Amino acid sequence: MSLTEYLLFTMIAATQAGSPSPSTIFLVNNVLIYSPGRVILIYTGNLLAVAVLASCSLLGIGSLLLANPNILTLIKFAGAIYLLWLGLHILLIVKSNRVGCAPQVTGERIPVLWGRSFMAGISKPKKILFFSSLLPQFVENPQSLQVGNLFSLVLLFVLVKLLASSVYVLTAGKVAGRLAAPSVAIWSKRASGGVIIISGVVMGISAFE
Repeated sequence: MSLTEYLLFTMIAATQAGSPSPSTIFLVNNVLIYSPGRVILIYTGNLLAVAVLASCSLLGIGSLLLANPNILTLIKFAGAIYLLWLGLHILLIVKSNRVGCAPQVTGERIPVLWGRSFMAGISKPKKILFFSSLLPQFVENPQSLQVGNLFSLVLLFVLVKLLASSVYVLTAGKVAGRLAAPSVAIWSKRASGGVIIISGVVMGISAFE
């Protein structure tokens, strides 16, 4: 894969991971109870869940393309359509003011919170659909498919998500009040939806090149 493709994937990953969400606010609020290191440790449960779901998507994509390499264009186009829908869905959520609320912070043992973090991540099957739509966009030749290259994208996504969450945790004292402001959530969702829509358009066009 080219550097441009890695940069495009990183931009999409950063948009997804960096946009304030209820889980982000929960992450920041936990710093009030636990140290930043422990909060990040708790969040690794969510990161592991993301990696598991992405790996499941990757295995499914690899098996499908090896069985029928000719459907790569169709998969890419369908994935681009889904990304367009996802971006529009985010914008519609913002328009209806349904941006969600942060879960309540409770002081519990670290293993319990880690387990909840993992279950919260693994119980989102839409993540499988997201990765199943995104990863094929970076496949050039299904006949020489290298799963390792796609798996590097999975690791890159997890790394970007870890860096974004670490920034939120380490700057919790400064961003906690701002994240609670509805206007911040609205504008961040608008930006996230816009980037995903643009990415979907670009990928839809490139699917037929």
